[in-house]
Amino acid sequence: MEQAVLALSVMVGVLTLGLGLVIGYLFRSYIHDTTPQYSHPEMYDANGNPLPDELIAFRFDPDRTHDDDDDD
Repeated sequence: MEQAVLALSVMVGVLTLGLGLVIGYLFRSYIHDTTPQYSHPEMYDANGNPLPDELIAFRFDPDRTHDDDDDD
């Protein structure tokens, strides 16, 4: 009897977790699709075209371990 209760408890728990994941994913998808996505207005000109020549992009070298500012 205890084994049957334990098996049913585990099964109900797994099914509840799966149902919660599916409902959460569907709700997130619905919110993502219905909410307008805003972007930064300073990245576009008056016609709504992006301005790639006026944007600043930074690249950091992950292999660089020293600072050029230290003259010790």
